[in-house]
Amino acid sequence: MHAHATTSRRRLKQAGAVLAGAALLFTAACSSAPADAGGSSEGASGEGEKFVIGFQQPLGGQAWRETGLAAMQALVARDYADTVELKIVRTNDNDAAQQNAAIQNLIADGVDAILFDPASSTGADAAITQAKAAGIPVIANGGPYDNDYVYTVSTDWGSAGTVGAEWLLENLGDDKNVAVLEGLAGVPLNDGTMPGVEELLTSEGATIVAQGTNGWNEADAQEAMAKILQSNPDVGGVYSFLTGGQGVPAAFADAGIPFVPVVGGSGYNGEACTLVEYKDQGLKGNMVFGQPAIYAKGLEQAVLLLEGEDIEKEQLFAPLEITEENAEDFCYPDMPDNFQLGFDFPGLDLTLDEVLEFYQS
Repeated sequence: MHAHATTSRRRLKQAGAVLAGAALLFTAACSSAPADAGGSSEGASGEGEKFVIGFQQPLGGQAWRETGLAAMQALVARDYADTVELKIVRTNDNDAAQQNAAIQNLIADGVDAILFDPASSTGADAAITQAKAAGIPVIANGGPYDNDYVYTVSTDWGSAGTVGAEWLLENLGDDKNVAVLEGLAGVPLNDGTMPGVEELLTSEGATIVAQGTNGWNEADAQEAMAKILQSNPDVGGVYSFLTGGQGVPAAFADAGIPFVPVVGGSGYNGEACTLVEYKDQGLKGNMVFGQPAIYAKGLEQAVLLLEGEDIEKEQLFAPLEITEENAEDFCYPDMPDNFQLGFDFPGLDLTLDEVLEFYQS
């Protein structure tokens, strides 16, 4: 698809309260009771029966995860309608105890395999011990999980920060002064990534002259960048962790300051369309994010495993990079700014229409 932005500005406040999906993998919220959003379980698969695959998802309702669920359901509908029954159990919060209980319920229902997006690195151990005793394979799908029994099908989050930093270093001009916006202090993904990002930037010749936070939403990224530009209008590049590809360029445009290379990464439609909109005015950017369709990839691997195939125990996939060179392939001007991209995964070839059939906005 080759699409072009049709507005000169994007409405940042619309997407301001929505956090990047990769960040939310590690954010705790208030607890609530599990909600069963899947189909019925009718026992283990045998000849003429479907495999029953359970999926446990915390933080239901968040855009990244809703897109991931839709991609998974679309893949089942298209490729596994006659062989797989998908049982989805969602909890509203990032509560490890709730997740553990929900997985135990799936085991009691007699599912053939379990996928889950980890709410923590160890909080489902009790349920996994039960799954192991029952011979039910378990796949951590979306993030890593620290248990030798568990398969992993996930974005390589460890590279999500350094990929953008390396790109920025390669694209800086003579001015090596950079501004850095972290995501949300106190969240493990942010706190575990940012020191390495800053060390890489400075060790390779960049000077960090200003710092702030993007709060993992585009409106805050724009506001933070606008404040930095008041005292550092000649900054040579911007690194904004897992958000900012829309808000940071908007701050430059509002201030009438020429664009500099920008790293962002929420994976929202507004980022891709911003790159399309301002490319001819000199904007270069790299939006690095994990594709929510990793859920569909996990489902594919679970089916292979149940069919007796050997799969790799740990599968880590590089984050997606959207730059000014490929942004036209990802910009959907008729979709909202906060529509989550990454609904497809390499090799699965899911279409937008297939995914939208199951997408809950």
